[in-house]
Amino acid sequence: MSYHITLSKSEPSSGITPQEWRDFLASRPELEVVEENAHFISAVLLRDSNLILHYSAESASVFTKNPDGPQIIEYMVSIAPHFDGVVTGDEGETFATETDLGTQNDWNSQKNARNSRITEEKPWWKLELSRGKRMILGLLLGLLIVIIKEIFFTQ
Repeated sequence: MSYHITLSKSEPSSGITPQEWRDFLASRPELEVVEENAHFISAVLLRDSNLILHYSAESASVFTKNPDGPQIIEYMVSIAPHFDGVVTGDEGETFATETDLGTQNDWNSQKNARNSRITEEKPWWKLELSRGKRMILGLLLGLLIVIIKEIFFTQ
């Protein structure tokens, strides 16, 4: 599951056009186009592969996925006025000021808290099995039922 931060125009009726985004990229030396196709234009910020902005022709907006810190969001907030846009998160929150972004320490502590919850040891009855293991378990249980039926209920 991924989390998106999106830069879109304030007016829902109009969006950022592909040509607007290409012109903007050409005017910004800190952005480098790394991939372009009919639906997306991806650009990396400051040659850091963790700071990628994607333009979507379908939604006529610019977004980033799973940001590791406030730097990419801060950049999106700084360029939003150029497009008369607004920066929002998946949960509807708006990013407009530095206090909305948090600090890198805030982001790191949230990430550490999430990782510690993920790596906690679960009791065996709460473990989630992969699809393949669930299928094997189901087949074994079915086979056990057939064997019990044959032993006890056939004459």
